[in-house]
Amino acid sequence: MTRVFVALAAITLLLFGLADAKDSHDRKYLGIQEQYKSDYPQSNFDTKVQQLFPAFTAAKRGDTFRVERCISCHVPDIAQIGPQVAAQRLVSDFLKYEPNKDQIIKANGLKLVHPAFITQELYNQYGADSFATTDGFHPYVVPSDTDPNQQVAVRLPGPIPAFLSPAANGGKALGIDQTGCISCHNGQRLATDESAAHINLIINPEYSFTEGAALYYKYCASCHGNLGQGKIGPPLNNQDRLGFFNEDYYYRCIEYGYTGFEHIGSVMPAWGSAAPDFKYDPTRDKQGPKVNRTLSEDQINILVQFIRHWEDYNTLP
Repeated sequence: MTRVFVALAAITLLLFGLADAKDSHDRKYLGIQEQYKSDYPQSNFDTKVQQLFPAFTAAKRGDTFRVERCISCHVPDIAQIGPQVAAQRLVSDFLKYEPNKDQIIKANGLKLVHPAFITQELYNQYGADSFATTDGFHPYVVPSDTDPNQQVAVRLPGPIPAFLSPAANGGKALGIDQTGCISCHNGQRLATDESAAHINLIINPEYSFTEGAALYYKYCASCHGNLGQGKIGPPLNNQDRLGFFNEDYYYRCIEYGYTGFEHIGSVMPAWGSAAPDFKYDPTRDKQGPKVNRTLSEDQINILVQFIRHWEDYNTLP
């Protein structure tokens, strides 16, 4: 009996040790916070206390909260410095320690400017209730979904969710200390470690939306519908699909098309390259054996991010 007790105690201690090691490993942000404090020695915050936001009604669905941990690294003292200074620091700090910053800037169309507030003007330009026609967000004239002989202007809503509009918040412009990050950057929402927190992250939502829209209406709308509702191809705005498939799946679909196992034998074009294991079968394949790259890898990534803008934030994360 004593041996059993000792063995169980040893196993318990081992499990505690593993849990503690994992917890320490997953908290890389603590080191980043220390770096932040050295960069801004006047900052006054306790690294042991993590702030959670957004602090507005739409942050909760039933008993489930949308989890925000972005500020734990990027602006952990946002409660003290406020949204205006936090927005400025996001821009100056974002690429401070990044050796590959020039490629990131180019691939994501970065202007290195971050809005501090979702104002009515910003919402009118990029909000879900808007159909803006300003530079970068043009109306797209394409064949009608119901009559291909008729040209229609697509009423494409913007990417900022309606619950973040000033109109939905008593006319008040919401600061980034209230809105959080995932509503626009849509990363791995429940991540607790650094690497997972950046999976599926949309670095520049404005660019992925405007550039992505241009690509979508040039290459995709004729098969997937003017608002992603599906036509010849399946719907892309389906919430079950958006919630279930990750970015790698969508990337493969666009890159490999009919040459990949996801779309083998379908009419889906291969916009990038042929899948490594593809073997042409004239009795099955509806397109030729040779694939010529039409879209670059960066363009395909932008398209994937654009498709994710159709995700409905009124559902559970």
